[in-house]
Amino acid sequence: MITDYMQDLEINNPFSHLKPSQKTPYEKAHGKYITKSADGKYILYRAKNGKVTYYGRFDNFNDAVEQRDYFNKHGWVKPQKDPSKDYYKHIWKSNRHYNVGRGNKYSGCLKTIEEALYYRDLCVENNWELPKPKELDLKTNNPYIDGLKYPLPKRLIIPPKAPRRMGTISSKGEQFYGLTLGKEYYGGYRTYEMAWYVREELNKCGWDKSQLDRIVEEYPVWYTELNYLYQYVNPRNNGWVVGITPKHSTSGKLEHLYFYRLEDALWERDLLLKYNWDEELLVECADDSKNPYYDMELPPYPQRKVRRIKEREPRTELFNKLYDLINNAGYYNQEQLAELAGTNAVTIRNILRNEYGTTWEEFKGLCESGENPNDVLEQKPLIYQPNLERKYANTNYVSHFKNLKTPYVIYHRNKETQQSEYFGAYSTRELADKISNDLQACNWDKSKLKEIQAKHGWTSVVNSKRWVYPVKYTSKKTGETYISHYQLRRKNIGSFGCYKDKRVADLVRDLLVENEWDKSRLDEFKDYATWCISEVDRYENYKSY
Repeated sequence: MITDYMQDLEINNPFSHLKPSQKTPYEKAHGKYITKSADGKYILYRAKNGKVTYYGRFDNFNDAVEQRDYFNKHGWVKPQKDPSKDYYKHIWKSNRHYNVGRGNKYSGCLKTIEEALYYRDLCVENNWELPKPKELDLKTNNPYIDGLKYPLPKRLIIPPKAPRRMGTISSKGEQFYGLTLGKEYYGGYRTYEMAWYVREELNKCGWDKSQLDRIVEEYPVWYTELNYLYQYVNPRNNGWVVGITPKHSTSGKLEHLYFYRLEDALWERDLLLKYNWDEELLVECADDSKNPYYDMELPPYPQRKVRRIKEREPRTELFNKLYDLINNAGYYNQEQLAELAGTNAVTIRNILRNEYGTTWEEFKGLCESGENPNDVLEQKPLIYQPNLERKYANTNYVSHFKNLKTPYVIYHRNKETQQSEYFGAYSTRELADKISNDLQACNWDKSKLKEIQAKHGWTSVVNSKRWVYPVKYTSKKTGETYISHYQLRRKNIGSFGCYKDKRVADLVRDLLVENEWDKSRLDEFKDYATWCISEVDRYENYKSY
């Protein structure tokens, strides 16, 4: 009996070509129905009535034992395969067609699943040696045309084709986009986003021209203005880039001008447009003191296009879930409640803060009081309305001098004395703007300057009351004593000259402080300070007309 069994196993064993490797004593003792192949894998098989049935191939011995025990418990009945898997075998989709093939061999491409199934069957019958599908009649005698036995699996479902967008958007020049359908003209629009929006809405209403006025009126104009405000300006790393297209650049290539501050980038863009992209002419005419963006509360950079903006749905279902959970399981913390609601705590906090302007504590207190948040909370509007108005109508009184370590100097012309008063020098334009705005709010009360500087965390390196002293002269004829000059002098160092204008003396002193009282550069500092103050006077006189 044992001899017959061994002979049957030797004749019918499908693994006889594999040389078995040596088993360990433990594997020999517990390895019934398990053999070890030359590559170290464990093969599970069983021979019955002269026929060997294969049950799997495993990487380790324990997995093979576990499967053997499972099949031994269930009468060595192999699980039946899902017939729907073999029904669509050798077929896969690509783009909007069905491919037929075996392994790495591609046989043909067909438009419908019925033709692909029939062609696959013919390939199997003819050992995959058939001409291309276009040379065969796959509709006559096709058994699959009457209906498919199993529903189409998800991997073979081709999504419906998106409806074709009608209408053409064409650029007609700087910031002008025309919209046409055939020979019919549907207007020109300031931005591509607006033209795109109008085209989408016209597609929905069948290009009814009578609806055009309504569509244009409903378009979120704020976004057009926001895009126009940031035209040619884009964020880059921690700064801003003004892009000069090849059409406008002298090199014929795309150029980028990098700025650390958004206000400077916007001002540079305006000057480029004003002087027709001529950088040399721009440099000659540029005046940072006239930059209007320093006095604006600039809106955030638009991160999304209009085509992607969708109306927000109220959070009715989520709020109902949270309301029930808080009242029935209020002892859970925020993370546990969020998990039970099918989300996370961060998402809930963002929804409450950004969409409803409230906090988790207020929301939870509302639910515990018995009020449904859907009936109480109002969703904030999705569209942001930017405020492009300037804070102050006049200039911000900040002058920029490149050679100073603290290059932003505040001057204000006193209407009573008709003299420009000095209010300190600052390291950044941002700081100077803030201090200037606070000084305007208190009507240029110089006694509050130190308080305002301390408010913004600035301690001036220069005390305007030190080292500059008035020089008094007495007239021999009249005997009248008056101040004609200001002397710049520091103890233990000496005198640094006399000046008619105290502002010049103050600025020379600031330059000396920043350069460690280097007397060898005194003439250079005098010339520069005289020029700076003359420029300030010229600008103030020009503004007074």
